[in-house]
Amino acid sequence: MKDRILKEFGKSGFIKDNDFKIINLTDTECSLEYKVKDSGLNPIGIVHGGILFGFSDTTAGTLACMTGKFPLTINSSISYLNQAKCEKLISKATILKQGNNIGYYKVDIFDEKNTLICTCNVTMYMKKEVI
Repeated sequence: MKDRILKEFGKSGFIKDNDFKIINLTDTECSLEYKVKDSGLNPIGIVHGGILFGFSDTTAGTLACMTGKFPLTINSSISYLNQAKCEKLISKATILKQGNNIGYYKVDIFDEKNTLICTCNVTMYMKKEVI
């Protein structure tokens, strides 16, 4: 499954437009990298909350894909802890609980100085179709 995810990741859409990159992917953990772009900043030069949310969701979804099912976010909660005025962000997702149909994931996002920028809990419905 990992090889298939690595092959298909970022070929289109939101992931491609933001140039998210997988830097670690196992059955229990996923980390992505985002090199901050001008298009991802708010008017005062800080990474936009929408980018942080999308980055969190993408990281959790990538880890959830390791189940072989296609994940759909059904609930998510994010806490913004520090401003992201940086050049690069790293996300780290872990599994809180994985069931047959529902998965719970925790995602933390750090800047290049290892400052925790935000934390996000994501609940995903696992579609029956194998991706």
